Amino acid sequence: MTDPITSSARYVLKESLGELRAAVEGVPAEALNWRPAGEETNSIAVLATHALSSTRSWLAVAVGAPLPERDRASEFLVTEDDPGALLRLVDEMSAECTVLLRDAGEVDWSATRKIGVLAWDPGVKEVPAAFALLHALEHLGQHVAHASLTRQMWEAAR
Repeated sequence: MTDPITSSARYVLKESLGELRAAVEGVPAEALNWRPAGEETNSIAVLATHALSSTRSWLAVAVGAPLPERDRASEFLVTEDDPGALLRLVDEMSAECTVLLRDAGEVDWSATRKIGVLAWDPGVKEVPAAFALLHALEHLGQHVAHASLTRQMWEAAR
């Protein structure tokens, strides 16, 4: 039987990934790279790419899986002109994130996990598995809200 933390995390992940897909689905090509307040803000393409890449990495840390390759800096430079391609990315990476939690089995959430070197915080090398799980879900939720709001602003401006 799955512990309540893992089953709850699966539920929150599924809901958030569904909301992200809804924020991306049906968006016209010109909206994908639109930055609502200029270059200092993120587009829907950037938000989706970064949110999914980060979630996949932090979930891997949480469950003790191998870290996926990731170039965090490039996530913020993404441009996408094909709505179908962005939706496929959302679906593929969502599936990868879902599999990480589905295949996790019983996780010791108090276990210490090595996260490797973080370019933005080189002093942090290890975290509890529970922190990685909570951070993955919290960070995803923030960016899902950003993407949803960016879509709403795009639609309101048209």
